[in-house]
Amino acid sequence: MDNVLLSGGISELQEAKAAILQTNDLQAAYNAASAEVSGKEKDLESQKKYVSDKVNTVIKDRRSELKKTLDEQVDNANKDLRTAEKKRKAAKSDAVQDRISNETANLVEENKNLKRKTKSIFLENRIPRFCNTRFYYALYAPKKASDFFILILTILITFGAIPNIVCMFINTEKTFIKVLVYLAIVVFFVALYFLFFVVSKRNTNGKVLEEARPLRTEIVANKKLIKQTSRLIEKDKDESAYGLEEHDSEIAGLQQILNDQVQKREAALKEFDEQTAVQLREEIVRENQPTIDKMTEELIECRKDMEQKRARANQASEYVTNSYEVYLGKKNTTVDKIDGMIALMQEGKASTIMEALDLLNGEIKSEK
Repeated sequence: MDNVLLSGGISELQEAKAAILQTNDLQAAYNAASAEVSGKEKDLESQKKYVSDKVNTVIKDRRSELKKTLDEQVDNANKDLRTAEKKRKAAKSDAVQDRISNETANLVEENKNLKRKTKSIFLENRIPRFCNTRFYYALYAPKKASDFFILILTILITFGAIPNIVCMFINTEKTFIKVLVYLAIVVFFVALYFLFFVVSKRNTNGKVLEEARPLRTEIVANKKLIKQTSRLIEKDKDESAYGLEEHDSEIAGLQQILNDQVQKREAALKEFDEQTAVQLREEIVRENQPTIDKMTEELIECRKDMEQKRARANQASEYVTNSYEVYLGKKNTTVDKIDGMIALMQEGKASTIMEALDLLNGEIKSEK
């Protein structure tokens, strides 16, 4: 075969060229079929992904809508319950205040009478109202520890804090000016203190203060008793006297409604996850299955066609390899090389394929 081919001429080269061209055409047809298969595979995968995404989106949206509706029902039931609890709390508060008012009514009335009596004592002796205050008693007639505390605090503020603060705002470096201002403020408060002392005691010589002190003490004791009674009533856990049964019944009913709504929500979501979601998935898949089946069938046919074209291309390639490439060499088994050898033979520069091959590769110098 090698001697026949290499000693052959143009007709053998034309047969080789035709075989190479046929192989190239078959390989191009296979490549096109392979590209078509790849495209259809991508299309099929895209369609499957579209169906999967649609299933997930539809199920997610439907579940979200269902949950939103169920949550609103639970929220409404919860709001009704909170409203009923607020009404009960307000009703209890009113009942507690009524109880406090009833149980402390005598003390409150007694304090009103004591205050009127104390006020009349100061009016009858023409003593200013200011004298009938806790602050005045602490300044001019202290007896209790709290009175002395108020007195000391007042001294510290009037003789210490106020003068020092005023001196801080005096824009001068002369110390004696600040000292004079300080002493002036102290003298002012001392004079004010004795002025009130003189005005309040000039007619009674302090007897009115002592006369009113027991009344004021009793008023304070009554106030403490009122506060103590109020705290005991507010801390009392027994609510049977407040008439809250109707509110309790309403709250119990609303609490049951809320519990039912929560259970219904959980049951509905569980049913959706276990049944409805499955049905939706099956429905969407069923709607799109014909398209997927058709695309799958087309892909199978394309693969068959590709395999056939690959077999023909491989067969033709093996023929060119076995019949020509092994004799001419791979680099010479191309259409361009074959055309070059044919041209040399047509020009009379070579009489055989072997000579044309040698001239083409420069192994023999052609005569010019």
